[in-house]
Amino acid sequence: MIGLVSAVGLNESHRSRTIARLARLNQTATTDPLTGVGNRRLLDLEIERRIAQLRRQGTTVSVLMIDVDHFKRIDDTYGHQAGDLVLEVLAKQIARTLRDMDLLMRYGGEESAAVLSGTDLEHARLAAERIRAAVESTEIPWEGRKLSATVSVGGAQANNFDTPEPVVKRADSALYDAKRAGRNCCFFRERGDESSTQILGAKVSAT
Repeated sequence: MIGLVSAVGLNESHRSRTIARLARLNQTATTDPLTGVGNRRLLDLEIERRIAQLRRQGTTVSVLMIDVDHFKRIDDTYGHQAGDLVLEVLAKQIARTLRDMDLLMRYGGEESAAVLSGTDLEHARLAAERIRAAVESTEIPWEGRKLSATVSVGGAQANNFDTPEPVVKRADSALYDAKRAGRNCCFFRERGDESSTQILGAKVSAT
């Protein structure tokens, strides 16, 4: 009997360690190692999950694409370590503006994406402006200097007929409209609309 109990205990311990190891592997597979936020793989999974929820329950979900303005200039002037620090700090600042139910992911390079659960386009506009303002007010110490940056934001709301690709494409198109408009601003694109509208954010001239 003692041997059986011990064997059961060992099996349970092994099972717990296996579950914990799998959880760590899953987190590693969906986390960006530099910024600590989610990666592009997690973005598609999260959008799919939220669209499925939208179809079942009629909830809302919006996607923001966020790009650091003139990031190459920071990288070229101060070096890659400074550029990495800027991305890391700004990711933390952006994450602080979001709710627990929202997810921030690094899309690639200096571009990030946020999936806003239970958020229609109007509230996504407010979230985008909070992000833009938080980044603009951030100063990053680097070798006796204060580095700063701004972001351009593009957004779109998902609907019942969407898959991740068209939602991201609409938000990304709005992002490029924001960059063409002068950066440091937020643009949004409606479904099927070929033009974006600038809702919030200060437009500044490109330099």
